[in-house]
Amino acid sequence: MATIRDVARRAHVSTATVSYVLNGTGVVSEATRERVLAAIAELGYQPNHSARSLRTRSRTIGVVAPGIAGRLADPATAEIIAGLSEAATTAGYCLLLAAPTDTESETELAVRLARSGRVDGLVLFDLQIEDERPALLTAARVATIAIGAPVAGVTCPIVGYDLRTGAEQATQHLIRLGHRRIALLAAPSYLSISEPFYAGYRAALHAAGLRREAALVIEAGSSEDDGMVAMQELLAARTPPTAVLAASDTLAFGAMHAIRDAGLTVGRDISVVGCDDLPLAAHTFPPLTTLRAPRRDLGATLARYLIAHIEQRPALPVTLLPLRLVIRHSTATPSRVVH
Repeated sequence: MATIRDVARRAHVSTATVSYVLNGTGVVSEATRERVLAAIAELGYQPNHSARSLRTRSRTIGVVAPGIAGRLADPATAEIIAGLSEAATTAGYCLLLAAPTDTESETELAVRLARSGRVDGLVLFDLQIEDERPALLTAARVATIAIGAPVAGVTCPIVGYDLRTGAEQATQHLIRLGHRRIALLAAPSYLSISEPFYAGYRAALHAAGLRREAALVIEAGSSEDDGMVAMQELLAARTPPTAVLAASDTLAFGAMHAIRDAGLTVGRDISVVGCDDLPLAAHTFPPLTTLRAPRRDLGATLARYLIAHIEQRPALPVTLLPLRLVIRHSTATPSRVVH
């Protein structure tokens, strides 16, 4: 890491002059200012506000996520951010949203914010199985909290949903209706949330004495198109499933499109269950049975625990909020019996 002395030597000025340029104080000629800024850019210097941070806090929480502006149009992300912002404001903190660019990755941006002293803590979206961000931010000495499921080796607090129990309950609902051939549209395997959701599905099948079939489990991505393609693959099988559990409502919406395109009826011919309970879920045709996620509560919990971490107060290492099964008309007794 370059220091203020390195910048001063490169620009042929005193460290005081570098400070004047950084802080906008003092009297510095335009030529000198440009020379100092050029040296800062060449060396990749980041101002070290650690001394200031020991005395005062920025009282700002940062959220760094790819395409955060676009993600705010997504109801799930927007509700999490709303809960996070409300709880942070109540505690006297502000929220800073930042998106990486083509020249700076999400991780690089997060580390830069951590080292700049502009934020006291950071929220990480989409915790991954092999995720370098928590360790890098811990090394940068900034409080960090992640959204997802527990991951070995990750020591920062984690807040998420109880996906294992939720998936188990949803699968049990389908089994009680009489379904015996139940497919799973899984989240990408690199995400921490993928394994617990699959574990819940698997546990319900095992408890009911049903055999798991690899062909009925598809890693489906995250978009509606991903759900449609995955469902088309299932429908092309010699013996299609009579029910499908999707790891998100978005995947479920895509699956419903594929079922209708195949001339079949959702609910009557193939039952579909989602996860999230997005606002659209109650207005699809037919309305979607899904697992309701307390998104605003998740955001508020993130803020409370991150602020506790910042202020060095106790916080639980892992908090999983319960999902609730909302039964609508996309699930029904199977019209055909398949063993």
